[in-house]
Amino acid sequence: MPMEEYSAGLAVVLGRALSAWCEQMAPVSLERYRQVGGFQGLARARRMTPLEALAEVRASGLRDRGGLAEPVYLHWQRFQRRHEAGVLVVDATQPDPRSQSEAYLLSHNPHGLIEGLLITAAACGLSRCLLVLPEALLDHQAAIFNAWEEIQARGLHQGLELELELVRDALPSVWSDRPAGGLPEPSLALRLETWLHLTLVFSLGAARYRALGDEDQAGTCLLTLGGPLVRPGLVEAPLGGDLWQVVETLGGGLAPEAKPLALCLDDGLGGFLIPPAAQIPLAPEELMDAGVSPTPSTLTIIEEGACLVDLTRRALQRYWRLSENEPRPARAMLARAARLVTEITVGKGQPYHLDDLADLGQQMLAQHLAAAWPLISSLTYFHEQWRRHLEGEGCPSGRCLTRPAAPCHGACPARIDIPSFLARIGHGEYQEAVRIINQDNPLPYTCGLVCPAPCEGACLRGEMDQPISIRAMKAVAARHALEEQGAYPLPEVAPASGRRVVVVGSGPAGLTCAYYLALRGHAVTILEAQAEAGGMLRYGIPAYRLPREVLAQELQQVTRLGVEIQTGVEVKTIAELRAQGYEAIFLALGTQVSRMIPIAGADLPFVLGGLDFLKQVRGGEDLRVGPRVVVVGGGNVAIDVALTALRQGAHRVDMTCLEKRREMPASPGEIETALAEGVAIHTSWGPVSIGADHVYTAQRCSRVFDERGRFSPLFDPQRTLALEADHVILAIGQATDLACVEAGSLVETQRGLICADPATLMTREAGVFTGGDVYLGPRTVVEAIRSGKQAAAAMHAYLTGETMDQGWGVPQGRDVVAPLRVPPAARNNLRRPEMPEREVDDRRGNFMHIELGLSDAMAHDEASRCLRCDLCIGCGLCQLVCSEVGAEALRLKQTKADRLAFNDFTRPDTRCIGCGACFQVCPTGAIRIQDQDHIRSTIITGSEVQRLSLAPCKSCGAPTVTGPYLEALKHRVDPHAYEHLDRGLCSACARRLRAQELIGWTLNENPPATLDPLAESARNLAAGRPPL
Repeated sequence: MPMEEYSAGLAVVLGRALSAWCEQMAPVSLERYRQVGGFQGLARARRMTPLEALAEVRASGLRDRGGLAEPVYLHWQRFQRRHEAGVLVVDATQPDPRSQSEAYLLSHNPHGLIEGLLITAAACGLSRCLLVLPEALLDHQAAIFNAWEEIQARGLHQGLELELELVRDALPSVWSDRPAGGLPEPSLALRLETWLHLTLVFSLGAARYRALGDEDQAGTCLLTLGGPLVRPGLVEAPLGGDLWQVVETLGGGLAPEAKPLALCLDDGLGGFLIPPAAQIPLAPEELMDAGVSPTPSTLTIIEEGACLVDLTRRALQRYWRLSENEPRPARAMLARAARLVTEITVGKGQPYHLDDLADLGQQMLAQHLAAAWPLISSLTYFHEQWRRHLEGEGCPSGRCLTRPAAPCHGACPARIDIPSFLARIGHGEYQEAVRIINQDNPLPYTCGLVCPAPCEGACLRGEMDQPISIRAMKAVAARHALEEQGAYPLPEVAPASGRRVVVVGSGPAGLTCAYYLALRGHAVTILEAQAEAGGMLRYGIPAYRLPREVLAQELQQVTRLGVEIQTGVEVKTIAELRAQGYEAIFLALGTQVSRMIPIAGADLPFVLGGLDFLKQVRGGEDLRVGPRVVVVGGGNVAIDVALTALRQGAHRVDMTCLEKRREMPASPGEIETALAEGVAIHTSWGPVSIGADHVYTAQRCSRVFDERGRFSPLFDPQRTLALEADHVILAIGQATDLACVEAGSLVETQRGLICADPATLMTREAGVFTGGDVYLGPRTVVEAIRSGKQAAAAMHAYLTGETMDQGWGVPQGRDVVAPLRVPPAARNNLRRPEMPEREVDDRRGNFMHIELGLSDAMAHDEASRCLRCDLCIGCGLCQLVCSEVGAEALRLKQTKADRLAFNDFTRPDTRCIGCGACFQVCPTGAIRIQDQDHIRSTIITGSEVQRLSLAPCKSCGAPTVTGPYLEALKHRVDPHAYEHLDRGLCSACARRLRAQELIGWTLNENPPATLDPLAESARNLAAGRPPL
């Protein structure tokens, strides 16, 4: 294609030259690249002298798409004048990891990148080229190198050479005027997108290229749009167009009911604009005048309710993390800015903070630190939010000014204060550990054996090695409490209220509701239809997981509060309960009926329901099956059925389920147990039929859920699986008997479940509440406990006329427990113990408990592994102030919980100077400084991370400061202050001597404390001011 046709074809796609070019590159190949005009620009550039090429770039108006948007011709000009070897740099780092432009360009047009590099190499006399790629783009490196090899092989490089080198895992720069440090000098560094624009300049010609922009701006830019837009994603916009209109128009408009608060640039690293301030041209100077980055790659609409103070904190802390290898003054400045903002978010802000931050913003702007953008723009446009934070009036998102719960605590459906009970176990105080648990969960032993432990999935220790064995630790505490005292600690019970309550069903939801209502002084009766209490705990969970004696002991803890349990009672109507004088009713009917599936053969006599099978066996019937058994289902009930079948006569058990292994709803530990006992699990198979010839047939399932996460399986009928079976047990669903609510009550049901107000769990009939599986559908034991706890709070409010206590579902600290004293190396290196289990051969044919439980030593070590996230809230203030003073001794890890965690307890041993600044800024007391016998100990959540000697006062012998701290001070103060520091005096002696020198005080008088230079230095450091 001639260059004229090529350029004309692109010129008519207004505002989309780059993306239109890339879209034509399908499939991506050298031949296709040449067909759409590839190397026309290089040929044109080769016909020019270097100065003519420079003039072409200047005439095009092309500016870099990163940094301060410096005109590209200036980059060229510097190298053409230097006449020295340099290096080309393709900067593909991403300030916002959600940016799509870099991956799009590398995957669609690697040849265009190479052509832009060749044009520059010819004009500037350079050949070495660094490809600076972040980790997320490393998969694209092969496309670039392959494209260059193809171009060389076909001789299309016109004799030019490129020495391509890869810089891996690169990070964005903290500077607005240059790439990250560590690159060789001199370098001609441009953003990845800019290199492709260079190719367009020479392919289209300067005039045509310049016409792609609006007003006085040349060309286009790629932007990734996000937030509540109709069409978020990658777009190409002409430079010079109205910024807000670009977002709204190219994004398809705001989504219905969207309430935009701000436009966020580059995930906050580029700053923030309120919508009116965003109605400016998409032009570098206009953006900088507005206080934001001149070259954003992503634009995200943030809705009302967001906290801009917190978003600024995140941006500044990220800039500080990126500055690891930058010069000391820049890093210290970033640390201080991040610290001041963080102090505001944790409620420690002072009036001077805003003035200091404003000054820091201007200093960073003058030094071209990109962190100026989020700081200045946030202070400018969202001053009211900053003021409200400073005055403690509140945070719009609720994230700031409150002490966050430990992630495990928040992830526990029952909201157990996990760090506190773990610490009590570590101290050997098992009764106290159970007392903590019982405030939120009356069944600690049961949950210690059967809970799927969502808390462990949230445990931040898991990001170091493995999570704490929280589930097993509950069992340790409960076992010890029962062995030592024969019961759990008796909680305080309120005086009798005179109100009568009935709970229908004695499963975990019913028992929990009864327990907490009894604690509030109400008279509670539980009615259970089965012969024994426990519901699904009794009849749905095999004894090898939950022994009968454990359940019996936990039931006693409920009945000793005065709760009456009547078994073998069938409730026929709600009216009969009211007639008996009950003022409130809790329906905890559970889902104890097997749900069969409508396939051929489901009614054959050798086909059983999973729950029916478990109930019969758990109820004492010796129901024999096998020797060949097929279990249909992939959840925990199916696993229980399979393992129970092995104990009831089966020699071979096959499980089939729709899901892939990673999608199975059964917990991973249960799956491993089944595999260990010989169960064969066939994933991705759906049931088709069961034949009278005892053959179960399944078809291949290629998908369980659609792209929106909805249950919508797809099958391939051509692929089938046939399994011989003496018994087929269907464990794929559960239902409930709702006869008692369908007879004359106002209680509404839908799809086999009872409907209720989600806030109070009250049904449409006043005074009738529900919870557990009959309301939620089949869930876990701990979710049923949460439901019972919620119902108890709502029923108490109903009975007393009080406002419902919303604290039932909020994580609450139940105790204040001193951390364990654990050596740093042990804190780092202790590993999660393997749960002792009964040998597989010893399990055959019996229901003996599989887990043998953690030993006391194992439990102590597990408690020692806890990071105490209730004490260390991950604010990061300690590491920021440590960076300010230059020690860099503390490092916190960014975690998936969107918070920091202190997990390196050995690093401070070689870096901590004992200044105590971390102790001064810690808002929770997680860090302590202990001075004893001329030794200063720095203790973080119980681990002594540093011990340093305190130098004695040269006058009176009292302890002063550590030697490393004194040396660090000398690097931070003016030389004229060395004399005062070298005197080696304690605070009292220094004040007396200084008083004599300055104002003639006698040694018998008491001079003001401000005359002590060492004390003044410590105070200033903690406040973020210069030491002296």
